[in-house]
Amino acid sequence: MQPLVGRNGRSSDLRLALERLVGLPLRPVSARAVVDLASASPSDPELPEGSAPLPRFLELDPGLASGPRDGGLESLLWTVANRAWWQVPSKAVQDALESLWKHAVATSLSARRLAVEAGRSDADDLARAGLLNQLGLWALAAVSPDRLLDLLSIGNRTSRRRAERELLGCEASALGARLAERWGLPALVVASAWLHGDLGSDLNPLCRDAEGLELIQKAYLWAERTPWGLFPSSLADPGPGDPRLKILVAEVQVRCSAGLTDPEASPREEALSRSHADLTLRFRVQSREMASQERLLRAMTEGHPDESPEVWSDRVARLWCEEPGIASAQVVWQSENEPNGAPREEPHRAAPHVIPLGSGSSELRLWTSTPSSSEPVFSPLLTSAWGAWTDLIAHSEHQARAMHDVISNHRSRRDRAGDDEKNARLDALAEFAAGAGHELNNPLAVILGRAQLLIPKVSEPDATRSLRIIINQAQRAHRILRDLMYVARPPQQRPRPCQPDEILRASIRDLKPEAEARGIRIVSETINPVPVAWADPDPLRHLADVLMRNALESTPLGGTIRVTSGRVDDRIRWTVRDTGRGISPREGVHLFDPFFCGRQAGRGLGLGLPRVARFASQVGGSLTWRSQPGEGSVFRVELPIQAPADVG
Repeated sequence: MQPLVGRNGRSSDLRLALERLVGLPLRPVSARAVVDLASASPSDPELPEGSAPLPRFLELDPGLASGPRDGGLESLLWTVANRAWWQVPSKAVQDALESLWKHAVATSLSARRLAVEAGRSDADDLARAGLLNQLGLWALAAVSPDRLLDLLSIGNRTSRRRAERELLGCEASALGARLAERWGLPALVVASAWLHGDLGSDLNPLCRDAEGLELIQKAYLWAERTPWGLFPSSLADPGPGDPRLKILVAEVQVRCSAGLTDPEASPREEALSRSHADLTLRFRVQSREMASQERLLRAMTEGHPDESPEVWSDRVARLWCEEPGIASAQVVWQSENEPNGAPREEPHRAAPHVIPLGSGSSELRLWTSTPSSSEPVFSPLLTSAWGAWTDLIAHSEHQARAMHDVISNHRSRRDRAGDDEKNARLDALAEFAAGAGHELNNPLAVILGRAQLLIPKVSEPDATRSLRIIINQAQRAHRILRDLMYVARPPQQRPRPCQPDEILRASIRDLKPEAEARGIRIVSETINPVPVAWADPDPLRHLADVLMRNALESTPLGGTIRVTSGRVDDRIRWTVRDTGRGISPREGVHLFDPFFCGRQAGRGLGLGLPRVARFASQVGGSLTWRSQPGEGSVFRVELPIQAPADVG
């Protein structure tokens, strides 16, 4: 056989033309339909952005299928403006193109039907991949239709592949896969262009969607059984009575009635249609830009000078939601940050696209209407009008900071006044506790002594029980006075070498029998132990007892208390977590307040937490907590590890 390489020019020129190809030509009827569709509502810049339905026959154009598909009508307009139309040099070439097209349409329709039968939700993607399964031959037809005619005249599969390698330097399937990758087409289109004809190939599992590729190969097999098969002699005839084949042939004939080419289409009509599509696309883009600029002007003019930053932020976010492709928006500046520095997030959404604003930490957060890893394409709010937009942000940011400073100063003054009042109340409490301790301890001691002397002399059980109640209540009154004195005037610390971890473990050991009796599990863990510390062990033990008793009283049957201790930097840290009822906001406000009586139902005497909080503050530490009603509480105490004093 005479090689095809030199028949109509050098092979290198052909390969260079194929490498420069950026897409397939269009059907004239498709180009006209896109222009007519865009002209239907020329004044509406929002029609349609990937949401309005497009005519079904546009999906059967390989030229449109090889272009961008994620921008709705505007992407179709771009394709029409930048792609040539199919030309008809001869009747033989026209017949070859029509046959290749009908074979591709048969594959596409079969792939869609098989995808629906398999219950897949991506039938459109499989139909597109089936339409472009012969992408290498389509590319050859675009640059040299006569050579396509020569290849299609070879009816033997092996001989044709040899001719493809001589002409193209590779097989047409490999050329199609390379072009699909360069044009940015989906992975399934790449795999289909490469492996559509290798039925049962060992390479199928390498495809990301092996099941989809197999369906396309089955669809290709059905197309081969139609009158437009590329290698019909190599396949078994399904028989004239197969109803599915008859339906497929009839559907292809109906869908392809307009033809791939149009002999009546003139170069002038093509040029005018492409120019019309380009101008329409420019008009739509400029209309959208004008709408964006009008929204910017609304953001600048509708606000009141005294408008709060929160109201301004909500109004601007709503304006941004009117941008095409934006589902929700949020303007965040530094003063809006939470106390821990974490800005508020939009709940139940994917990660937003963040755009810095102004000179500070302000930012604009945008959530697109369709999840995508790529950045959304914005209108000129980010280009020509961006300077005015950032100035507006800077003004609002300055106003927010000023308001934040006013509120902070007011809160600081109020807190100082509250501290003064609290100190005065503590001084009064100290005077009361001192007087009460002096006046009441002696009578309590007499009551305790008399009751203890009477117990051995009484033989009646009821009398003995009453005396023990008197003793317990007298001791309780003594403890209340002791706690009041400690909160008001803590005693001087008596530091000495001690082991904080062992003090906490001792408290857990003493409380464990009671916890087991209540069906409560205590789990303890020591991380980075503290071997020796210079501190007063008595308040430390009291601190451990209060935290453990507080957790035990809050935890229901079957609950768990988790205790963690250890060293963090130069501080002792104890953390106690319970699975109890939690602390309500009303209780939390007064949790460490010794003057509030209604906050601690079921949590001991009521002065335990204020007392240990006073001790932690006295030694330069802290007692913090967090809780959610119904989900338990976490108490954390941190105390400095002091070095022992120099001796002598």
